[in-house]
Amino acid sequence: MHSTEAPAPPDATRDWDRPAPYDFVETTRMLRTGARDPTVRRLDDGLWRTAHTTDGPCAVRITVGERIRAAAWGPGAAAALDDVPRWIGLHEPPWTLPPHPVTDRLLRAHPGVRGTDTRDVFEALTWAILQQKVLWEEAVMMWRRLCETYGAPAPGPEALRLSPTRKDIFRAGVPRLQALGIGFAQARTLVALARVAPSLQAAADRPTAEAITMMQSVRGIGPWTAAFCLGMRFGRPDPLPVGDYHIPNMVAWALAGEPRADDARMAALLAPFEGHAFRVVRLLFAARIQAPRRGPRRGWSHGRGRRRR
Repeated sequence: MHSTEAPAPPDATRDWDRPAPYDFVETTRMLRTGARDPTVRRLDDGLWRTAHTTDGPCAVRITVGERIRAAAWGPGAAAALDDVPRWIGLHEPPWTLPPHPVTDRLLRAHPGVRGTDTRDVFEALTWAILQQKVLWEEAVMMWRRLCETYGAPAPGPEALRLSPTRKDIFRAGVPRLQALGIGFAQARTLVALARVAPSLQAAADRPTAEAITMMQSVRGIGPWTAAFCLGMRFGRPDPLPVGDYHIPNMVAWALAGEPRADDARMAALLAPFEGHAFRVVRLLFAARIQAPRRGPRRGWSHGRGRRRR
């Protein structure tokens, strides 16, 4: 028999003005790791997202209309609502970049893109570590299995899961993480991260260079992981994601019409955008720009085959 009980009301709600221009769908696109991400569910008018806060876990329903409304369930409901504006890019104004014909055109085409700041260093680094030297489809699978196996059910009316806590990862250990299809090096890095995670949370509010140094103090976390994590999950405009297999080609193709590039060439092309390197990369992602492929088409892979850690 189906329950006839009404869903429990939210533990906290809040509303915000909707800025203009503002593209909710593209801004929050990277918050979901694949269509079956058990921690994020996309809706026609918003999304669900689960999170850990200093007050405990929660699930948040964000609805986008003339105004933006968030309803949250769980012990961390009120704390999460303090962070929602950063999750969905309401904390920053429209982007401006140094003049360039390509980025000028892309800013006109995508004026509402913002950076997202999830505020949780352990979760963000876990997400990035799973993408080290693998295809996107493999990272999606590993993230889903990790959350379904070691993440707890989320509070609230939706059948969502929380991402694993550092204690969950540490107790699992390397062999059990490998059993989920996670590579040995990634599993070892996750356990090392879990061991020191509380001391890294301060990186969320440190300058980018200092945050990168803090993150790289964990064995197995290198320049790519730190920069990509800060750019994608903390909305930092300035990290340069060196060591990626595709991004230098994407940047060179978009800005110079060159189908192939290395990190040095990417850095040279992004030099005029000092302080905004990752913002340019994120704008290229929004425009779905890819360099021409050589050979058979393959799934997206970050940093496959060279110093991506």
